[in-house]
Amino acid sequence: MEPRARARLYTFFSRLWVKELDDAFVEVLRGEQGRAVLPAFASSPEVDLLTPSARREATFDVDFAHLTMVNVVPYESFYRREDAMIESGGANPLATFLTKYGFEADLAAARSLSPDHLGIELELMAVLCSKEADAETPELARQVRRVELELLTEHLLSWAPAYLLAAKRNARTTLYGEGADALLHFLHQDHEALSA
Repeated sequence: MEPRARARLYTFFSRLWVKELDDAFVEVLRGEQGRAVLPAFASSPEVDLLTPSARREATFDVDFAHLTMVNVVPYESFYRREDAMIESGGANPLATFLTKYGFEADLAAARSLSPDHLGIELELMAVLCSKEADAETPELARQVRRVELELLTEHLLSWAPAYLLAAKRNARTTLYGEGADALLHFLHQDHEALSA
């Protein structure tokens, strides 16, 4: 899959897991990309619950909160620390990676406690894929792909499968259940392609 298509998928999944649905993302879900990525959701009765906003909030905001704040935790440090705590300081598992490659996470925009939130890591993958697409030489593109593989191997795939399986199992809506399953499949598929 070409880098821009990968960037679009990472952006889609980042948006799905970083905050509740809004009108703009509802249009994405109803559009071509939403139907392609989440076909079971697109053909389910849940699509009718996307509007009006009161019905959407009562259905999907509740499930989002259940899967990202209340019962399941979308932070890498939670899965990697022995005490299962979220690390927001310098010992955060993603902090070294961000510093090493000159990135900075906007925690306020992501409404996140720390930079190792699933949505932030997925958005970082989207940024890297875009940088790969914009690379001026094949060697620069290969260098960016190595960084993408590092982020996938050492970070996302070290914890996200456990989170996504728990999210899929605990989801109350097709949207988030299928979203977790589709993202898990995509991460493994992308890792395999980058490793080839």
